[in-house]
Amino acid sequence: MLNEKRIILMTRLQAYEDGPGKGNEKIADYFRSDYIGHHILISVINMTVSFLMLAGCYLLYHFEDVMKDMYQVDLVAIGKRVAMGYLISVVVYSVLTYIVYAVRYVKAKRSLKTYYGKLKKCGAMYAEEE
Repeated sequence: MLNEKRIILMTRLQAYEDGPGKGNEKIADYFRSDYIGHHILISVINMTVSFLMLAGCYLLYHFEDVMKDMYQVDLVAIGKRVAMGYLISVVVYSVLTYIVYAVRYVKAKRSLKTYYGKLKKCGAMYAEEE
């Protein structure tokens, strides 16, 4: 005989597996520090590329002014200012990345814990029937 509650539960479990469950299981394969560290590394690389692209665009746009003032500008002071801007932007971006991916990791683990609890409940329903 068909058990309606078990069928509903199995349908919900399958919907979870097909939807957010795929991504959550990939996240759960990592340790927390590895998952977050991986994404911080990627974000630092992306931030570096973006910073270099923006600096290049700025230099191309203001090329004439840069060339006029080349010998009158303190290059060490400009280099320090640019380096500080880069470091501040990387640190801020890394902190934001840490927060976002730490929250995602916790949510995925919590969601999988609920899923496994429902899976045990479904197994218990099968055991009751026998």
